[in-house]
Amino acid sequence: MSVKHGPVTLLSVVEGKNGIFFLVAEGESVAGPVLEIGNTNSRYCFAPGAKAFMNQWSKQGPAHHCAIGVGHIASSIEKLAMILGIETVKIC
Repeated sequence: MSVKHGPVTLLSVVEGKNGIFFLVAEGESVAGPVLEIGNTNSRYCFAPGAKAFMNQWSKQGPAHHCAIGVGHIASSIEKLAMILGIETVKIC
């Protein structure tokens, strides 16, 4: 299984020292080889580049799993967070 090629948004719900926050990143699902391990697995590109993205994402302390949605929907997630009173950290 793989994610449809095109714009994607990653979302992780993270528990930080000041409570829960949404960690968000917009990127692209692109064609290319992936590990064939039986899970949903796709190739992604993010504006800061792979190394910078992983450093920025990991420094926020997310869990192993995250949600991947088709389309760039970070603005909708940010609006929902505002309504719920939850902070949002957008990586890209």
